[in-house]
Amino acid sequence: MGIVEFTKAQVTAVPHVDDAACRACRKCAARAVCRSKAIVQIDPGEPPVIDPSKCYGCGACLTACPFDAIVRQEPATAS
Repeated sequence: MGIVEFTKAQVTAVPHVDDAACRACRKCAARAVCRSKAIVQIDPGEPPVIDPSKCYGCGACLTACPFDAIVRQEPATAS
């Protein structure tokens, strides 16, 4: 049952790109390390987006971005 809980945690903690911090690098280091190809840049010069349907939640992109523009969004807890 531990595997199911781990998978659920990955799915709910998909990182996202902080547009204010992103420099829209020509050769995005985070895109280069993403094995699932979940980081997609639609227009040159614009910040990329992370496709949650492709993201494994491994977090490799978090450390690869030199500007810390990719952050993990923790799921909101119900109050």
